[in-house]
Amino acid sequence: MSPLLPDYAGGSIANLAASLLQSFGIEPPNPPCRPGLLDPALLAQAPGVVLLVCDALGRGQLDQALASNRAPNLTKLVAQSAGVATLTSVFPTTTTSALPSLCTALTPAQHGMLGMRQWLEEIGALADMLRFRTATEPPQPIDADQVRRGPTLYTQLRDRGFPAVAISAKAHEGTGFTSLLHEGAEYLGYEGQSEIPHLLHTSLARHRGKRAFHYVYWPLVDTLSHIYGPFSEPCALELEFVDLMLGKVMDACAQAGHTLLLTADHGHIALDPDRALTIGQDLGRLLSYPPAGGRRACYLAAKNLGALLDHPLPHHPDLLVVPTDQAIAQNWFGGDCGRFRSRLGDLILLPAEGCQLMYDYGQGTHPNRGGHAGPSPEEMLVPLVAVSYC
Repeated sequence: MSPLLPDYAGGSIANLAASLLQSFGIEPPNPPCRPGLLDPALLAQAPGVVLLVCDALGRGQLDQALASNRAPNLTKLVAQSAGVATLTSVFPTTTTSALPSLCTALTPAQHGMLGMRQWLEEIGALADMLRFRTATEPPQPIDADQVRRGPTLYTQLRDRGFPAVAISAKAHEGTGFTSLLHEGAEYLGYEGQSEIPHLLHTSLARHRGKRAFHYVYWPLVDTLSHIYGPFSEPCALELEFVDLMLGKVMDACAQAGHTLLLTADHGHIALDPDRALTIGQDLGRLLSYPPAGGRRACYLAAKNLGALLDHPLPHHPDLLVVPTDQAIAQNWFGGDCGRFRSRLGDLILLPAEGCQLMYDYGQGTHPNRGGHAGPSPEEMLVPLVAVSYC
């Protein structure tokens, strides 16, 4: 089990966000993408940029869609581009860490969103960072201002007079996580997929003559991959609907003369529910707080590190155990984590291919058929397709 690490030096989704800032004349907090991955001229010379983020559409899933002949618009987009580039996600390869990097150009070590669940010393509780509430029963809400670090792309663009628009689910509007991601954006919420091209076309027309940035997000490839597996027939059918939407988005970008970027926050790996590993209460009693992270990258904070290392679970053949300090030193998180170090514990458990870790936080344990957060190529590698319609 050899981890594939993020390429924060110019080949990750954080660098893609840095390229976006740079193209609008804003100094980014991290290097932009290397020119071999993204030609700066595609962004700098465009009247505007549309970033379409399809949650969990990893490089492997995109390649399968292209090979299936069931995604004609995706095939057309790739033909119009210089080819499909491959970026890495961030670590952990999970939405709660990756989307903040796409919306700020910061690494997880810099923005502090270090996992699906993480210990927040500020409130003395394990937090569910997607739902912005404590992770154990009964859940208590968490204020986004308690974890917000660094300005979003939208805030920086807006402050310099550029329209900055986020098109995402109406149901997410006003939630803690969405507020964290899209602070400063003009938020356009959709009820269904068919609204996305309409909202984009209308917004592009309204901002015609101004250099604008539009972010478009679609989540259901991720949802179905968890339920059925990333290479299942339901996911293939979902990509047919995504492809139809993509064609309409391409038309809107072509009419406006904008550059379109297609990428994902992370990929997905197939999981076998029969190979799920459960963290029991016997191990839980050795921890300072319940396991953090997620089922593909789990953080353990020890009351006594020696006792934890002696427990049978860390010696399971389907687990790679990495000391957290080692992972930080090897730049997994994109920096030394500074004031966020307390959120990570002492050990990181990485299940083998097909495996997942589960712990009962009070709602039972439910194995999935697909997952992410770990450093496998399936989870780490995401596509980037860039087309200029100038």
